[in-house]
Amino acid sequence: MHISLIGCGNMGEAILAGLHQKHMFHIVEARPERRQVLKTKYRCTFVDIAHAVDSSEIIILAVKPQDLSTVLEELSAQSLKAKLVISIAAGVTTSFIEKALKQSARVVRVMPNLPAVIKEGVTGITKGAKAGSEDIKKAVDLFSAVGETVVVKEEMIDAVTAVSGSGPAYVFLFVECMMKAAMKLGFKEKEAKALVYKTLTGSAHMLVASTDSAEELRAKVTSKGGTTQAATDVFMQKDIVGVYEKALQAAKKRAAELSQ
Repeated sequence: MHISLIGCGNMGEAILAGLHQKHMFHIVEARPERRQVLKTKYRCTFVDIAHAVDSSEIIILAVKPQDLSTVLEELSAQSLKAKLVISIAAGVTTSFIEKALKQSARVVRVMPNLPAVIKEGVTGITKGAKAGSEDIKKAVDLFSAVGETVVVKEEMIDAVTAVSGSGPAYVFLFVECMMKAAMKLGFKEKEAKALVYKTLTGSAHMLVASTDSAEELRAKVTSKGGTTQAATDVFMQKDIVGVYEKALQAAKKRAAELSQ
């Protein structure tokens, strides 16, 4: 299948990295230095927007939300008949895209996350007014190649952005804090990295493989009056549950603001 990717920053490259071996990509990328980097790593060609539309069945919009209006204006001058437009722009609704394209465009909105680059991502998918079940199926098939997919109503896509789209950053922040805390206990960076990274990956694999919930697994590690309880008591005293709720609400609110 021929796919056009308009914009190829971090998330665009994550999609490209996961799919370039199965599909032919045509990339619209304004930065010469970025094109050079991509050219050495992937099987792709570089085109303008007119050629991107002509040469592909699927057009993926992977520019930053603040740059999307300019791209949509250029796209609106092209014939999008029989084309599927997939947008990964956070906070930008399918109705906004449909209106900007000034034609009966079939639009699907997706929210992948960065682990798609290693085929361990998760992508929320929703459809616009003109898109049908076959369009959703195409999007699911595409993004299943880079991880899990979840089809949701559009009203939930900002929440997907808050939970999984931004989620890897929360995990990286947690590891960053664990690393700093471990080194303050006296470990060298290499030692701290081995301890923290393997604890993280081992726990994640156990969580996926186990039939127990995260709460149940935590309870199995936590002996009453022991070292783990001493640590988790500090987290609870700082209202870690409330912090997570506020953080995700802030991310969801910002995603909604980006659509204004």
